[in-house]
Amino acid sequence: MVSVGDLPEELIARPQALVVLTGIDIVHNAEHLRIWDAFSNNRRPDRVPIQFKMLPGDHDYLKLKQKKTAYDWVIPKGILKTNWMRKHLHDVPAVVVVFFELDWDEQLWNERKQACATFVEVVRTALHGRQTRAAVVLIQKNAPLPPGEDVVAADRATQLCNACELSAKALFVLPNSDHLLGYVIRLENAFYELAQAYYHHESRVVKAHRDHLNKTTHALLFVRHQFKVAFYNELKQDSHTALKHYRQAYLHLHELRITDYNLLEIKTNSCIVNFKVRRNIYLSWLGLLFTVFLIASSLVTLK
Repeated sequence: MVSVGDLPEELIARPQALVVLTGIDIVHNAEHLRIWDAFSNNRRPDRVPIQFKMLPGDHDYLKLKQKKTAYDWVIPKGILKTNWMRKHLHDVPAVVVVFFELDWDEQLWNERKQACATFVEVVRTALHGRQTRAAVVLIQKNAPLPPGEDVVAADRATQLCNACELSAKALFVLPNSDHLLGYVIRLENAFYELAQAYYHHESRVVKAHRDHLNKTTHALLFVRHQFKVAFYNELKQDSHTALKHYRQAYLHLHELRITDYNLLEIKTNSCIVNFKVRRNIYLSWLGLLFTVFLIASSLVTLK
């Protein structure tokens, strides 16, 4: 009998969005160490499910394979790629966040602004054209003024977004404060939203290939693509949608013609997909029970 311990780590682990933090020097900067500890330690269940990694800005990420524009001559070599789940769990980030020390009243504003923009460009180059979201967090000495009261900050934020080619929603401020954890929790919630957008985009890219496939020559890809879409939805913590696509992948597996050559592969992949189906059924029911509990608690409070 196969135990859970015999299954690969990437299969049994709860998929979490991968967010890379860069620009943090925890060896020589005590404040940076505090920031890293606030993100990486004490990951309670009530915090958003993110796996944080700290990497240098020029880290050499996995190169993006050239996208296929047509499948006429494509012959799949297998059903599921061996390292695909591990790659998206540990190597391909949904978001890369650049931390940069820069105050709104910086006297050498133009030089520092350009240095920040250059850092962001280095990160984008290292990502080799991936659609990974980029964000910038400015580490500042003082707490920001209420929105609308600091005209200089608003103007310089616009300048910085233009220089870095960033949306205003991807620029954040982290003041040096005794309430660091509160700011960090707000930041990671924002990073989680960016990660959701990334995984949604990636799943749509996979779905777009459907029109180019036919079941005669691409039967294996029908399974693979449904599995990929399901896994991206797991990374989004959408168990209901993930379950739907894992079930579809399982149905496509049963439509494959079994031979002596592919019997073991089909059996193995059926076990993998079946495991994912069962886990997401459990998570879907868990989510439903939690919702019922919240509704019941609200009704009791109203009484």
